[in-house]
Amino acid sequence: MRSRTPAHRARPTPGRSTAGWLGLPTLLLAIAVLAGCAASTDYRDWERGQPVYYVKGGDTLYSIAVANDLDWQRLARWNGISNPRHLRIGQRLRLSPPGGTTTASAPSVSRPATSRGTTSRKAEPSGAASVARATPAASSVDWRWPLEGTVLHRFPEGAPAQKGLILGARIDTAVQAAAAGKVVYSGDGLPGYGNLVIVKHNAAWLSAYAYNKSLAVTEGQQVRRGQTIARVGPVDHRDPAKGGHLLFHIRRQGKPVDPERYLP
Repeated sequence: MRSRTPAHRARPTPGRSTAGWLGLPTLLLAIAVLAGCAASTDYRDWERGQPVYYVKGGDTLYSIAVANDLDWQRLARWNGISNPRHLRIGQRLRLSPPGGTTTASAPSVSRPATSRGTTSRKAEPSGAASVARATPAASSVDWRWPLEGTVLHRFPEGAPAQKGLILGARIDTAVQAAAAGKVVYSGDGLPGYGNLVIVKHNAAWLSAYAYNKSLAVTEGQQVRRGQTIARVGPVDHRDPAKGGHLLFHIRRQGKPVDPERYLP
């Protein structure tokens, strides 16, 4: 007569949960591993306490610099890159000087805008301490507004992470280059920016245009001041009635600055 396997040692049958067979410690370990995978990102890594980035398809040196608030020239120098266009998928880039650390920039304080069509600004609470602002760096770039619309959020009021102005306009409104320059990025590979255009105006100044519905220029193209480079995208793709918006950056040596201090 054949002996039967004790019930408490029975093998799991196909289609049934294996939690009991794995045991609680193994199950908890599996959950921890999965949680760690969910929390990780392929966007940035750390080696020996220093931030590094691994190049993905569609990346440019300029888009990586914008995503990390860095000057593209310094980024190239730190990584021994002589030609900004020569990046390899999987290439490891350091995001700080060799042996150094990145430093956070001091927070900026917004001011009332004098541009046309702006929204009203909330009054500051009484007794609030005034904060002195440094005189903005002089710019030789001939700036203009990228579109006719309203300022929905100033720099950096309401959303410090936006690092620019959010301008409201009708969906499909033409987004125009704020100054003449060269398109150094045109695509949707930068997380959180949607369809993005980055224009290089000179060695120190860039402008960026995000949340677009469509793009009208390609990388390497020279654009004129006021030339259409994109079309405004919707605030909510599920509800076009909410209108459109544009995220607009001006950056000096990689750092975002208040566009309203330079726009006419």
